Amino acid sequence: MTEPSTAGSGKDDAVPPPSSSAPESPALRSIWARLKEHKVMQWTLAYAAAAYTLLHGVEMVSHYFEWPLLVGRLVTVTLALGVPIATILAWYHGHKAKHRISGPELTMITVLLVIAGSVLWVVARTNEAKPLVPAAATTAPTTPIATASGAPNPSAPRTSIAVMPFVNLTGDATKDYLGDGMAEEVINTLTRVPGLKVPARTSTFAYKGRNTDIRQIAKDLGVGTVLEGSVREAGKRIRITAQLINANDGLHLWTETYDEQFTDLFKLQDKLAQAIVQALQVNLRGASLAFVTQTPPTQDLEAYQLYLRGWSLRERVTERNENRAIDYFQQAIARDPRFVRAYVGVGLAHVNLAGVLGLQPSEHLAAAERAARQALALDPNIALARAVLGVISDLRGNRLEGEAHNVASLALGSNDALVHITSAAHQARGGHLRDALAEGRRAVELAPADSLCMAILAFMYSLSGSDAEGLKYADLAVELAYPKDKESLASVYSDAALRAGRYAEAAEIAVKALDVSDPEQARTAEVIKLVHAALANPGQRASALAAQGRLYPPLATARLSAADLTNVGPCLESSFRYALLGALDAAYALANQCLDRMAPGAVYGGRSTIHLWGPWLRPFHRDPRFQAFATRLGLMEYWQQYGPPDDCDLKDGELTCH
Repeated sequence: MTEPSTAGSGKDDAVPPPSSSAPESPALRSIWARLKEHKVMQWTLAYAAAAYTLLHGVEMVSHYFEWPLLVGRLVTVTLALGVPIATILAWYHGHKAKHRISGPELTMITVLLVIAGSVLWVVARTNEAKPLVPAAATTAPTTPIATASGAPNPSAPRTSIAVMPFVNLTGDATKDYLGDGMAEEVINTLTRVPGLKVPARTSTFAYKGRNTDIRQIAKDLGVGTVLEGSVREAGKRIRITAQLINANDGLHLWTETYDEQFTDLFKLQDKLAQAIVQALQVNLRGASLAFVTQTPPTQDLEAYQLYLRGWSLRERVTERNENRAIDYFQQAIARDPRFVRAYVGVGLAHVNLAGVLGLQPSEHLAAAERAARQALALDPNIALARAVLGVISDLRGNRLEGEAHNVASLALGSNDALVHITSAAHQARGGHLRDALAEGRRAVELAPADSLCMAILAFMYSLSGSDAEGLKYADLAVELAYPKDKESLASVYSDAALRAGRYAEAAEIAVKALDVSDPEQARTAEVIKLVHAALANPGQRASALAAQGRLYPPLATARLSAADLTNVGPCLESSFRYALLGALDAAYALANQCLDRMAPGAVYGGRSTIHLWGPWLRPFHRDPRFQAFATRLGLMEYWQQYGPPDDCDLKDGELTCH
């Protein structure tokens, strides 16, 4: 064996002087020679390389088949225990390999095994960075999520976590509610942990069905960790697989599989939440697990499943979906009369039927109020129940009462984008558009992938006269699958075209938002076309005004069947079209007639009192008759306490708008 030479030495310096080292003992020389002869080091390194390759192969296969973390741990321990065994076998039997494989060949094999293991490591990490989505779900098109508030801090702390809807792997698409329910309960539980930031359900559920990278979701929501998982069901058992992911590099911090009886679903949810807190314990500075264990929302598992079925129908507001949801919620309440969330679901569904769809508003608002008040009687800290009461008050014209409920809902649900959407609408109804914009921006900040939040923000910008910003957010809402011809978004595109002088385009967009199969809406569509044609050609103004008059004739000549209005919204919208044509006398005559014809318990209309603040109605605001009209809408008392609408002054009881 040739001893290594010192760098920079000459040939004569190859052997060090006798005084520089002690003589090597014969015993040490014998051991070293035997180690070399038996290739102990080579075989040990080869074993380590093979173990390295095998370990990452098992990791990749475990991820694919969702094996428990215990499998990887057992393989790791077994391979570690094999190191001394491999060394001993090489010591005693390595001389047999001397004639079968050379040292360089063994080195090459070792290097190749290390390379293979490294490749498997890269593949495994790449797969881990992807969300756990079943093969069927990956066929959905990838939708880029555009954020409105800029890129959040890339080094967001691990004391923030986004809980994604769990993927349904039951094979039954109608059971998506199981994964949704699991995620919702984990969110509700983790929200109680001091120091832990947890985006609300609205924020994370907006990504459902989208193939969005985990790291992008974390950026959107400004969190340091993301929890994703899957749900399987087999008879009376349920299997949950959950993974906690570091948002900065997409690597797993923790993963676990739970297999429990379905009757132990709530205990399983607590176990999962406790495991997450323990995984983040170092960052939470020892937060007690007592915060994690919570009382189930109901002790009746069947009632809980009925509630989840009802809530899953509320993703799209239609008359059929809302009525089916109410039926599920009522069944849940029949099984458990103290099930708070089911009452909230009833209230929200009835409000949508009245305020969004305009169906039998007085009956639905009465039912919504009963449900919301029952929820608050059982738990006074329910933000959405307060928000429901706020909407009801606004629709009935009780502005001060609506403000009180709005303030309470924001205090209880400051992290819920849905609460901020409700608050934005409340502020807009009172003419406080700057505050409405702030609430809309906060909603998008909390839920940047929620199409409704984006559409509401676009609408608020449009009302403020910022067409460029309104169109930008409207386009983002459409990218997020919000219907372009739905009324609130259609008005953004229509008003922008109108203010740009593209009257025919504005009319076409506005008409598309109507249901022309309904006779009244079909007549409204014709009037809209005539009004926009008159804006393009003043010579057609007379025919447009005549058509307006036929749509809502004067009260003295109106048919008895049309004397009472349960929803004043369409009538007020019609009066605003008079103002658009510059006919302020006719506008105020019809607007007051609309209020005169209100049936007992009628609503003022959800969008109409918001559209009142469109920039094209400023001449209507500047008219001396506006104060009396605003008083009838219940706004003057509200403004005296909370300040006048934007661009208006209130002094000595006199309102002046600019």
